[in-house]
Amino acid sequence: MSRASVTPPRPGRWRAVQAALVGVAAGMVGVAISRFAFGPAAAPVGIAIGAAALVVGTVVSWRLDHRRRPPASAALPPGLRLRSRVHPVAWIAPVAGSIITMVAWAGVAHSSGSGWVQAVGALLGAFLLVGLVAPVAPAGRARVVCTSSPGDGQAGRPIELTFEADRPVRIRPRWPIGPDRQAGGGQRGTRTVVVTCTPGRRGVLDAVVVEVASSAPFGILWWARDLELPLPRLLHVAPREGDPGTPLATADDAHGEASLRVHAPVGEPRGVRPYATGDPRRAVHWPATSHAGTLMVRESERQTDDPVLVELTLPDDPVAAEEAAERMMAAVGDCLAAHRPVVLVTHERSGRVVRPVVDRVDLGRRLARAVPS
Repeated sequence: MSRASVTPPRPGRWRAVQAALVGVAAGMVGVAISRFAFGPAAAPVGIAIGAAALVVGTVVSWRLDHRRRPPASAALPPGLRLRSRVHPVAWIAPVAGSIITMVAWAGVAHSSGSGWVQAVGALLGAFLLVGLVAPVAPAGRARVVCTSSPGDGQAGRPIELTFEADRPVRIRPRWPIGPDRQAGGGQRGTRTVVVTCTPGRRGVLDAVVVEVASSAPFGILWWARDLELPLPRLLHVAPREGDPGTPLATADDAHGEASLRVHAPVGEPRGVRPYATGDPRRAVHWPATSHAGTLMVRESERQTDDPVLVELTLPDDPVAAEEAAERMMAAVGDCLAAHRPVVLVTHERSGRVVRPVVDRVDLGRRLARAVPS
């Protein structure tokens, strides 16, 4: 999955393909039924039935696709829509297999003429019909609740969410994405399942989107619907650690020179050292310079409690903003590892925030809430 967005689906074209396949299958069944009931001369009637089913299915599917869809939640990425209605999942193979099986059995029953073959065919047809249609009820009535979630995470690293379901279902996280898990057990009572998902980018999540599916009672065809489940507490997803870039330095422009300088000469004298870019001219130690033949400067004890002031300004482009947050995560993390205090300036939805960074957890939460100014 892309860090910035999810590729928008194209349900219109897919629905048209599905309608065409249904029409072809209906045509095959119509031809078989016409030949079985009225003889080979009635095959054109079955072809006409199939063509009509193809046209009607395409029109109906196209109109359903352009009807009002449920609005996307503010917590969802662009392009991800909720399919709250119960819909079949990967239905072509089960439906086509059932149709081919019934057509083949009808041919056998017609050629043999035995009553028990026709009875078995009727039972087989009822079994397939129930297996294809019956999962609609449990998939539509299933109730799933998120009971436990962590408060902090990081983009690209898996997190565990605990769900409770009131019946055997399959739970597949759609946002954040993750592998599906089976909530097994008996038909009655709640069951607990732990689902692993991986956030693709930073942010603050108050809900997740899961696909709840069921194939009860025979496991022939899966029917599913999407649910947006609120989390028990906010989940702060910190950015990945990128390239820190230029090391952060303490600002010292007392002499009107470079904006990023080494530490100012304060404290007790400690000795002399070679000149470095950014050292003030008045710190040059001339006796040591004449003795060494190169510029030498006085070095003093450094003050270690001066905080580093850093301001994060995110661009409007989501990808560029994610990269900037990743660089800041690495740079400020290095300062915290070196026990250097950092004051971070970020822009949140509530306004500009200027506050010291306590630890890496606080840093991840600050960057997760940061928005373009």
